Amino acid sequence: MQQFFVLSKENLELSKAEVLALTKAKKYQSVDNLLILNNEKKLDRLAMTSGVYKFLFTITQNKLIEKLKSFNWQKEYKTNFKLTLHHSLNYHERDLAGFIYDKIKNPKVDLKNPVTSFEFFFLGKKIVVGKLLYNIWHEFDKRNPKLWPAHHPTGMKPKLSRCLINLTGIQKGTFYDVMCGAGGFLIEGGLLMEGSLTGFKVIGYDINKGLLKKAEINLKHFGVKNFFLEQKDATKIKHKIKYLATDLPYGRATGKINRPELYLAFLKNLKKILTGTAVIVFPNYSPYRELIKKAKLKISQEFSIYMHHSLTRKIVVIKKE
Repeated sequence: MQQFFVLSKENLELSKAEVLALTKAKKYQSVDNLLILNNEKKLDRLAMTSGVYKFLFTITQNKLIEKLKSFNWQKEYKTNFKLTLHHSLNYHERDLAGFIYDKIKNPKVDLKNPVTSFEFFFLGKKIVVGKLLYNIWHEFDKRNPKLWPAHHPTGMKPKLSRCLINLTGIQKGTFYDVMCGAGGFLIEGGLLMEGSLTGFKVIGYDINKGLLKKAEINLKHFGVKNFFLEQKDATKIKHKIKYLATDLPYGRATGKINRPELYLAFLKNLKKILTGTAVIVFPNYSPYRELIKKAKLKISQEFSIYMHHSLTRKIVVIKKE
């Protein structure tokens, strides 16, 4: 089925990459913040997509009325319908709904709880028309790090955490965060596991016992039951890992720890143990490209997320060659 995804404009490239990582689509079309491709899987796990639609057609505004009159709306209709226009300057719903109404046998309109929701996206010269399959809503605000019972100031917001887990492409198996801190990635991974993914496990390592205790408190608070935490040095892991995402420790006032040295040691070890995809988050002021090259790894994808005036997170995807 041809579908389109309404991507978050916070970061279009990252939003698109998240969808492509899970659909594995090679062919796609982008129209503004809509991504059109073939897909059969339900992907309500997506973090940076607000809705998924069955793609019906794309049309220019001067041919819209003609298309409305000729399109087989009956085929897409079930029980009742509603029409919604997005970003339209020249039309109101009532101007166009009648054309659909006239093409349906025994039509019914329901503006509050429609079974069939037709939606038109006016994007420049193009109009993309679809039928809503499902909206995506995860209540991320309820899991903001500021609300965690065991708070940690560098905790990543849940929307970004979930997006980066999805960016690994994991469908089943074990997800690792090897510098898990207070557990942000593990919370989102655990909720994914207990929601829609079969045989999906979350494992967190950290060298700091205090942070592991915080992670345990936070995971239990959000109802994650199937997790494993262990005190472990990420630079000395021996076993193979297929799916990994981690936010490297950072800070300009880093005490005795030399961050570039730590990053390089971790990356060199990652070269030995990675069998799939790793998503690594660096601070922008670290020489991350140079360190990745020294570790004999290659960047598959790279994204930037602005946090505040002194920090931009650099998200790097590394895949086993």
